[in-house]
Amino acid sequence: MNKDRLFKFIQTSTRGNFFSVEITEDGTKVVQLAKELEKEGRIKLRECKRKEKGVYLEGILKFVPS
Repeated sequence: MNKDRLFKFIQTSTRGNFFSVEITEDGTKVVQLAKELEKEGRIKLRECKRKEKGVYLEGILKFVPS
């Protein structure tokens, strides 16, 4: 998974601007990519939990003009 793919996945999982997704891939890499998206100002993480088989992410999708 790369940063753009993660962002597209989050975009499709939103309700309004809020998202909550569970991703069943390498947890360490997903957390790192999510933190990079947060640094870029594309998302705001509220919760980031590691689960047995992946990661649970919850937060707010920020408006980013293209």
